[in-house]
Amino acid sequence: MCVGSPPVPRSRIPTPERSFWSPERLVLSSYPATDGHPAVRHVAIFGPGLIGASLAMALRSRCPDVKISVWGRSNERLREVLSRGLADSVSTDPVIAAQGAGLVILCTPVGCMEELAASLAGKLSSEAIVTDAGSVKLCVTKKLAPLFGGRFIGGHPMAGSERSGLAAARADLFNEAPCILTPLPSTDHVALQVVGAFWTSLGSLITTMTPEEHDRLVARMSHLPHALAFALVNLAKQSLPEDSLKLAGGSFRGATRVASSSPKLWSGILMENRRETASALREMSGFLDSIAESLEQEQSDSLLDFLTRAKEYRDSLPLPAQDEIS
Repeated sequence: MCVGSPPVPRSRIPTPERSFWSPERLVLSSYPATDGHPAVRHVAIFGPGLIGASLAMALRSRCPDVKISVWGRSNERLREVLSRGLADSVSTDPVIAAQGAGLVILCTPVGCMEELAASLAGKLSSEAIVTDAGSVKLCVTKKLAPLFGGRFIGGHPMAGSERSGLAAARADLFNEAPCILTPLPSTDHVALQVVGAFWTSLGSLITTMTPEEHDRLVARMSHLPHALAFALVNLAKQSLPEDSLKLAGGSFRGATRVASSSPKLWSGILMENRRETASALREMSGFLDSIAESLEQEQSDSLLDFLTRAKEYRDSLPLPAQDEIS
């Protein structure tokens, strides 16, 4: 990492006086950075897929002096990582891959993290910090925080693609992308500083919230849109004549782009955040029923109001220019 340890950003963890859903808490701000010696000189990345490989690329581009170790299950994939110059060392052994690392980042599917974490528990240096890049935080925090104590910081870079794997990785994936950190009351403040500074050094914008808040938010901002995209494709396939998708225009293609994501990966994500995602689906069902009722009862004013409110809010969002999902 090419920045020192900056002050912890002003906490956005809610209090009884300040709700999580207040606009102030949803404004992303850059994590303050300072010049100085790197806070972390050796980073171990677990999982050279889209996120892990993009991390390695970003580090090579922005912080070339940082040593990078990569863990993976496939020797063939690890050879590719080395051949592309994305790591100084690779290993299929978790302990070897993490040896000497000041920061360990789990970039595997959420369902794999507990086993990897258990293999590392008690075998890292006392100064090592562990974080992750998973799309669900409550289950990960419950499993990993007891293993690493205050030196585990849950993290979620809100960046990605419907494409997956090393071939889809890119060095600018995290630039100006939101990154959510989910510290606990027991979190080591220095560890939080280091993880925040790490993501800032890659161009990310940091905000903090509890794991519960995170899972509620991403269920509606990420997991629900994915579920709806898969559902819309299946609806079209089941209710329209064969080959109808050849006539699909931009609206269908845009709304279903993320349905090209890995089904295995997303079934795991949706199951891990099943309570919040199921709740969001039921809320969405209510909105769809409302639209259907307006159409059936020819309530044009009600329909226009519904669509106008959505457009006004959507047009106000500070969305990134690049094509990103999370």
